[in-house]
Amino acid sequence: MNDQNQAVLCGDIGGTNTRLALAQHDGSMLAFSARRQYANASVASLAECISDFLNHCSRPTRACLAIAGPTDGRVAALTNLPWQIDADEISRDFGFPTRLINDFEAVGWGLDALGPQHLHTLQSGEPISHAPRVALGPGTGLGVALSVWSGNGYRPMPGEGGHIGLAPTDADQADLLQFLQNRFGRVSVERILSGPGIVDVYAYCRAASGLPEVPEADAAGITQAALANIDADAVHAMKLFCRILGQTAGDLALVAGARAGIYIAGGIPPRILPLLDDGELIAGLRDKGRFSEWVSAVPVQVVTDPDLGLKGAALAR
Repeated sequence: MNDQNQAVLCGDIGGTNTRLALAQHDGSMLAFSARRQYANASVASLAECISDFLNHCSRPTRACLAIAGPTDGRVAALTNLPWQIDADEISRDFGFPTRLINDFEAVGWGLDALGPQHLHTLQSGEPISHAPRVALGPGTGLGVALSVWSGNGYRPMPGEGGHIGLAPTDADQADLLQFLQNRFGRVSVERILSGPGIVDVYAYCRAASGLPEVPEADAAGITQAALANIDADAVHAMKLFCRILGQTAGDLALVAGARAGIYIAGGIPPRILPLLDDGELIAGLRDKGRFSEWVSAVPVQVVTDPDLGLKGAALAR
């Protein structure tokens, strides 16, 4: 945030929910004085959410909105929601300057506001100060942000890393890739590492067991069945999910040289910590041939703070 002690409307606009908050930052402490969450399926537009929110809080001086999709800072289209967002329209309609940033750019900014109580360690590693770091997070889609040290702090580099291609490492994953190619054509890692992806991976596991697809299956039910160990195909699906999440995190860390750490964020990981702890993610991460030792030295932590995106939107410079 460039100007201290100003009230900033910050938003975390995902494929499923929109979260808005009024933030103030005095240079050392970030505080929220109001917040609301909206189910996107129940509203017509982001403007409707903002209008309602402003009825319940004091007037902001500006806005920074984190969008789950690519943006040039002025306009954005959400990847998993048919909303078109225009910062100039919001500024005109509500009377304050508005900036749009990618949701995982916001995650990159928000990492510095995390306390130890919001980090769950999967691999301690040997962090190198000021080295690059990477954040990725499965939710409605898969967000990715690489961050580099800029002299006075980390600066996120927004991108669309969730849409890199899946690279199978064994026969099971090769069969999964073929199954998903039959459905979608090209298969990005987001086709697995997301809520909808979990449903499709479960459909593959059912088919591999000679069972029909379950039309009413959803990610929450599948993950709960895997956590309770009451459905072998759900367990299989979540093992694939966790291993491919680790593989993808390791690949991105190699690309970025992310020896400062890997941060697993998003809506799904905090809900499946026992599955992430059971070793599949770290096994996938370390399966890097000649670079297995290198990735074994990278710290890996799960972010459990639900306000990470809002904090990042408030702190973005």
